[in-house]
Amino acid sequence: MFFSITRLMRAAVLSSLAFALTAQHVAARKAAAPAQKVGAAQAEKPTQTKPTWSVKISKSAPYTFTVKAAESPLGEVTAEIAKLVKVPITLSPVMQKQRVTLDFGGLNLDATLRMLAPQPVVDYELGGEDPQPKPLAIYLQALNERPPAPGPEMRGTSQAILIEGDTEEGTDASAQKKKEEEEQLTVSYMNNQLSVRARKQPLSVVLFKIANEVGVPFDLRFESSQIIDVEFDNQPLDQAVRSLSPEVRLYYRQDLQTFQIQPIRLALVSPAAARS
Repeated sequence: MFFSITRLMRAAVLSSLAFALTAQHVAARKAAAPAQKVGAAQAEKPTQTKPTWSVKISKSAPYTFTVKAAESPLGEVTAEIAKLVKVPITLSPVMQKQRVTLDFGGLNLDATLRMLAPQPVVDYELGGEDPQPKPLAIYLQALNERPPAPGPEMRGTSQAILIEGDTEEGTDASAQKKKEEEEQLTVSYMNNQLSVRARKQPLSVVLFKIANEVGVPFDLRFESSQIIDVEFDNQPLDQAVRSLSPEVRLYYRQDLQTFQIQPIRLALVSPAAARS
C-alpha cells in the first residue's frame, strides 16, 4: 500500500513538472514571436545613407560658397547650388555622368562654377541699380561641347525698328542737316570695344545705333524721352552700356574659362523696371 502511494506521488510530481515545462515553452514562443516580427520590419526598412557632399553659401553679399564632396554625383551638388542662387543649372550629357571630389571655400559664384566644370557658360542680365550682372541661366559643359541656344529670357519678344526720313531730302538744307546729325551721333564697335559720341541725342536712338553696330536686336519696352550727351572711346561693352542709363539692359553670354562675351540683346526698360 505504501509503495502504491509513493508511486502515485512520484507520477503526480513528474506530471506537474512536464506541465510546467510545456507552459514555459509556450510562453517562450509567444514572447519570441513579436521580436521576430520587429526584426523583419527592421530588415525591410531602407538604410538611409548620408550625403557625400555639402554646399554652403555666405549669409551676406558678396556671396561666396563652401563646397565639399567625395566622389559625389555632380548633378546633386549643382542642384543644391541652383536652389541657393535661384538660377537653373543645366549639365551637358557628358557632365551629367561626372562625379567630383572637391574641398574649397570663400569663392564667388563664377569661381565656384569654374571648379565644377571645364567650360562653364552663364547668361547674364546687366543694368539697373545692381552693380553686378544678374545670372539668368548656367550651363556646365565639357571641353569642346557647345551650350544650348539662349532661352526666351535672353531673346526677348520684340525688336525695335528705327525709321528715319526727311521731307526736304535732296535739298542742300537736308544734306547739311544730315551731316550735322551724323556728327552729333557716331558709334563704332570693334574687338568688344565700344566708342560713342552723342550730342543731345534721344537715348532710344543711341541704343538703336549701338545695337545695330554690335549686331544684336534692340528691345524697346519703354518710349523714353531721355536725352543724353556722352562721349567715350574703346570701352568694354558692358562698362559702356552701364554708363548710358539705369534704364538700359544688356543681355549677354559669357564663357567663364575664356572670358569671352557674346552679346545677345539690348533693351530699354521703364524707370520703374530699372529700380526693380
